[in-house]
Amino acid sequence: MMPRSRVNNSPLCRSSSVEGAGAEGAGRRSNVVWKRTLAWAGFFLAMANFFPRPSFAAPSFERDVFPILRENCSGCHSKAEKKAKGGLSLDTREQMLNGGEDGPLFVAGKPNESQLLKMIEGDKPEMPKKQTPLRTEQIKLLREWVSAGAAIDVWPVVIDRKVVIPAVYRFAPPIDSVAFSPDGTTVAAACRSEIALAPIDDSPTRRLATDCDQITCVQFSPDGTMLAASGGSPARFGEVCFFDPGDGRIISTRRLTRDTLFRGDFAPDGKCFAVGAADGAVYLVPTDSTAAVRSSELHSDWVLSVAYSPDGKWIVSGGRDKATKVSLAQTGSLLATVDMSGDMVTAVASDALGAIALSRKGDLIGYDYKIALSGVEVNGSGNGAVPVDKRGQYARNYETQGIDSLAMAISGDRKTIAVATAAGEIRAYRVADRVRVATIAKSPAPVYSLALNMNGSRVAAGSKSGTLSIYALPTGERIKSLTPVPVMQAKK
Repeated sequence: MMPRSRVNNSPLCRSSSVEGAGAEGAGRRSNVVWKRTLAWAGFFLAMANFFPRPSFAAPSFERDVFPILRENCSGCHSKAEKKAKGGLSLDTREQMLNGGEDGPLFVAGKPNESQLLKMIEGDKPEMPKKQTPLRTEQIKLLREWVSAGAAIDVWPVVIDRKVVIPAVYRFAPPIDSVAFSPDGTTVAAACRSEIALAPIDDSPTRRLATDCDQITCVQFSPDGTMLAASGGSPARFGEVCFFDPGDGRIISTRRLTRDTLFRGDFAPDGKCFAVGAADGAVYLVPTDSTAAVRSSELHSDWVLSVAYSPDGKWIVSGGRDKATKVSLAQTGSLLATVDMSGDMVTAVASDALGAIALSRKGDLIGYDYKIALSGVEVNGSGNGAVPVDKRGQYARNYETQGIDSLAMAISGDRKTIAVATAAGEIRAYRVADRVRVATIAKSPAPVYSLALNMNGSRVAAGSKSGTLSIYALPTGERIKSLTPVPVMQAKK
């Protein structure tokens, strides 16, 4: 049997007044189809004349240009953030049109004469500084906008999105950071936009809310009277929030940058919190909300982790640029780049004698301060004198982890460190001689965060699956395992 014709079965071809068989009936149906086809063709032609095809439209500042500038440029060019580099601020229409120290940002209709295009084009563009270059399609859009006259149709009103923290999660959020209170009775866990304070005993867990899309670090002050949370919202803001862990109230909040902040550390006296940022700087945030925040641009990429030396004299920092650096805490000035890793540095720590850094690929290395920060040595004399590579003198290799490693922690007494791998293995080492003293083989994987208590007798691990596990060291016995925030129960 031949299949039915799709044309003859269409609504345009069916008619209750045209019935018949044979050639006469077929002819009548054919005439009806033809007449209706002509009628619909005339209708569509009329509509095409009534609604002409739109001509090419220039890019819209509000829809196309502003999102690119906000995401890639506002972090360094904002008077509101006190970082209007080169005198250029993009906070308002007037400030953008005023340009900076090098003159106007653009010349309408002349992209090749515009500073905006000169800075972002080329094999090694100057801007965005310390960030990924703009994509080809973004540069093309900005060029088209300037060529078409650089009209600013509407200056968008930026409305901060309100972070909504669910009463009950559908799925447990990853735990990106954990910290023991100095007395060891409580573990703070960063769960997306909130902090869960989980007692070691069976007391109820308390929840502290923030306005961040993601909290990347939680840390108790040395005396336990304050809890710092750093994080933010990508391409919007970075934030440090100080809580009173006793009653959960917010003491103060500092918004510092136009992007997320990462892992930080309290100064030994508890008066300052140092934290790394996506703009390559280390920010020193006083706990006194009336004191000014200081910053030092030390890295060429994201600063993922920062740690104070026990005496508060030095700050160790590591980041996505694969560098481990030591700077002077009082001034923020760089003392030395002690190493360049084969992969990004995911965590740093410090004891009294040296810095410790962990790379993502699992290299765990200590660096002796006394040798690393001393003067440059040379071999030979006169024109034949050459600098000595001192890395071999001050680098102290720990056991290589051999797999992606995302978390490291040091005990409060600075005698023990713990490292976790993506496979869920946790290893603890004695800092003095770098000997492994404990192994926990099967913590929920991958482990995103670690914390040690004051004397290194307990380790807390936060996982991607949202599980908080607490173990005794050196035995590895599991003391407690929980999901620190409420999660819906799966239906049976």
